[in-house]
Amino acid sequence: MALTSAVVFTIARLPSGWRYDATRSEIKGTPLRETGFSHVVITTSNAPQLGGFFAALGWHLHSTALSADAADFWGADMTQVAERWVAPSGACEAVLLPVTHTTAVLRPLDCAVTTPGGLFDINMRTWDSDWAREFLHTHGWRELVPAVAWQFGEVQTSEGLYIQDDGIVMAVMQRLSPPLEGIEFDRMSDVFNSTQMVSSVETTLAFLEVLGFERFIDHAGPLPGEGPRVLQLEQHPAETAGIHLSIAHPGAAMSGSIELIDVPEHPLPCLSVPTTGGRGLRALAIPCHDVAKTFAAVDDSAWSAQVCQPLAKRDLPGLLRGECFAVTAPDGGRLDLYQLTQ
Repeated sequence: MALTSAVVFTIARLPSGWRYDATRSEIKGTPLRETGFSHVVITTSNAPQLGGFFAALGWHLHSTALSADAADFWGADMTQVAERWVAPSGACEAVLLPVTHTTAVLRPLDCAVTTPGGLFDINMRTWDSDWAREFLHTHGWRELVPAVAWQFGEVQTSEGLYIQDDGIVMAVMQRLSPPLEGIEFDRMSDVFNSTQMVSSVETTLAFLEVLGFERFIDHAGPLPGEGPRVLQLEQHPAETAGIHLSIAHPGAAMSGSIELIDVPEHPLPCLSVPTTGGRGLRALAIPCHDVAKTFAAVDDSAWSAQVCQPLAKRDLPGLLRGECFAVTAPDGGRLDLYQLTQ
């Protein structure tokens, strides 16, 4: 969702009710890592269409055969070929793992936006929301929530949600005013943020802290203006439509950040999301300077039961090859942690 994406670059002018937190790494010293997620792993029955979307934006394709390790780690089909789509910046990848159209989706296409369970969306920026809508329609995305222009503090943004047939949701943001500075991209940006709808923001944050993520944006209460429409909360009275939203990253950056949202007054049952297989947003992959140290931190914590794939050396596509492990957040969002080798 990245409802606060524009705010991050105007920290000193956060709207009333929004709070900037110093990261714990600023207090404790060197964190486990300095970056957020670098890869989005997608299991899809629409690889040609999704690949066409990335290709049209100038992303570069690297194809690779899938190993037995990939089949075990993700539930991938070894008879297929993985597609690594690398953003023009080189800082972000989408890994497409083809599956059949009969494979169950991880999040039903008709579930309410704020339903907890798994990974909800990926976020990209655009310079032109109208252009992006037509472009996305051309490549198999349809509107889940039409773009909404809304104001918070001195920042005005337009945000819309799009969904495709694997149940993958994309939030597309355009900064309306003041101009977005310090970020360069062509028509659409890298994937810079991913949202999880959760049962409890605080519980999931406690889990992410073990992985080196720290909250740097926090909001509790109603969303200003037309903001509730983005989360399909406009039907509720304003006094009960408040949310708790936090964004976490090891270095307080909106680049590979993880956003968490819960709706205290209108909770929904959590989806049951399998740890492997399925179709949709399968995992976010996070680089580690010392993946063994990160694994030990999880294994020695109260969250050791969240490990769904143990630390091991695996033959996975591209930069993900080598030592890695996987965990699931309390509501099923999967995170793959891998050894940074360059």
